[in-house]
Amino acid sequence: MRKTLVAGLAAAAVGGALAGRLGATPTIRHLRRQNDALAERVWNDRLTGVLSRDGLEQAYAASNDHGRFVIVVDLDTFKAVNDEHGHPTGDRVLSALGARLAELASRHHGWAGRLGGDEFALILADCTASKALQIATQAVAAIIADSRTGSVQVRGSGGIAYAATTTSWSDALTDADIALYQAKQRGMVTLFEPGMTYPQPPAPRRQARDVRATN
Repeated sequence: MRKTLVAGLAAAAVGGALAGRLGATPTIRHLRRQNDALAERVWNDRLTGVLSRDGLEQAYAASNDHGRFVIVVDLDTFKAVNDEHGHPTGDRVLSALGARLAELASRHHGWAGRLGGDEFALILADCTASKALQIATQAVAAIIADSRTGSVQVRGSGGIAYAATTTSWSDALTDADIALYQAKQRGMVTLFEPGMTYPQPPAPRRQARDVRATN
């Protein structure tokens, strides 16, 4: 009798554990799907489909076995587009720029992402300075999007920085950002050079950003 009871309890325990495991499987799968979806939202920009800022940083870290170029691009009159034509038109402009940068990144074995707002970045490995200038020039060409009042044309500006294997992501972005503001003053894509600083006095766009940062 005792052996029969022990055997019965053991069988029940095994059966219960198996049932619990099978019952948990849909939950585990659901949690994994949620985790994958969350990771995709973290690493990718939902509007444009390119990498997010965090995704760009991960791509930059993954390419640290050799030097690379970082190109920062933004749109010169994007606020006016939103103000005059509405945010849906602004979203179409951003999506068009994202698609262009994604295509350039794919063609040149790099990564494209959105830093925030109308600021985007390209990371290019195995690239020369002249090639980076050529790609950046293509990146900032005018974007044309439809609006309720007709087509809208928006041009961009671009700054480029070379980042050695030991250069941090933050430093690479700062150098490219400095080159971007120099580009706005010069009216042409600009490559960062040692000793280059933000324009003095700061460009209006940077003044606006600094005011927002202190509020």
